[in-house]
Amino acid sequence: MIRINPVSDLHLDIASNELDGMPQVDADVTVVAGDAAAPGTLALRRVRELYPDRDRPLIYVAGNHDHYSHHDKHRPELKTTWEKQLRMMPEVAHELGITLLSDSSAEIGDVLFIGATLWTDFMVRPPFLMFGDAVRDATRRMNDYRMIKTGAGRSRDMLRPGQTIDAHKASVAYLEKALAERPAGQAAVVVTHHAPSPRSLLRWPAAADLDQCYASDLEARLMTGETAAELWLHGHVHANRDYVAGDTRVVANPRGYPDPRGPGGRENPAFDPCLVVDVEPRPAPGWRT
Repeated sequence: MIRINPVSDLHLDIASNELDGMPQVDADVTVVAGDAAAPGTLALRRVRELYPDRDRPLIYVAGNHDHYSHHDKHRPELKTTWEKQLRMMPEVAHELGITLLSDSSAEIGDVLFIGATLWTDFMVRPPFLMFGDAVRDATRRMNDYRMIKTGAGRSRDMLRPGQTIDAHKASVAYLEKALAERPAGQAAVVVTHHAPSPRSLLRWPAAADLDQCYASDLEARLMTGETAAELWLHGHVHANRDYVAGDTRVVANPRGYPDPRGPGGRENPAFDPCLVVDVEPRPAPGWRT
């Protein structure tokens, strides 16, 4: 058995949302499922400050905010591009002793951790919203497609939904392969930023505005059957989740933003920095317990 302390969406770069530290937790591994700060190179350094114990494995998966670029003449390091963060985050993670999972895997103890940002396929959406309209709506209204720059990083070099859909397809293919190729009996934990099931959405079972940017439906492909992971950790949806989809337990423990309705409040009051999830392999088919 392995004990995991999962958190996500710390958003430490937001005004009035800083943290001086995190409580001590009796866990074997800490998992941060993205969006600790922007850009990701800063996020990794802030996460290491919050979790300074290098004897405990620390896993990080980039979220959408990890690629955001900000223009601040006093802080030029905040200006970045998608490609630059994909290149630099592994270097910073290695320097800090953080296991960064980006369409990659790591074994900790007897457990295989498999991670990806994941993005989405734009297929989870209200029934009246056609695919093309969902893409156009996201382009107009989702900050990802304004705040994330590509290429030369000019104001017009904005990330496009087609790029994130391609990244989603590559991540799903990697996750499927890694789950299928792990040794029989080995427990697997998938860590993504975006949600793997519409059950994680705020208004599920109804599909709501911009849901196409928050979740995909991977239950049949990746979460059911002998190769399904024991546990799937995610972020992005700023509400706690704990449910079973197919054969996989899904858990989200996001901190989120301060509550704009009043001082001291939290967007997600259910966030628990001390949450611990235990993982052990399922019995193989035919076993009796």
